[in-house]
Amino acid sequence: MEETLKELIVERLFLDIAPSDIQTDAELSEYGVDSFLLLELIVAIEEMFEVQFDPTDITTETLQSVATIAELVRSKKA
Repeated sequence: MEETLKELIVERLFLDIAPSDIQTDAELSEYGVDSFLLLELIVAIEEMFEVQFDPTDITTETLQSVATIAELVRSKKA
């Protein structure tokens, strides 16, 4: 799932890096991802993984890194 998320982040946010350059535990802000881009990413994740996030799911902690986003998606699919 982490690799799929990295690909999604690069493709949907038009980042000028390779998915393999994103460290799973690094903060997404290190790659230039801001709050506006995170909103785009949330929509893309909901579409791709067929999950629905509640407003309470969307926090700076849950959207901090690929690892925390993957954990959130897994919790919604359970």
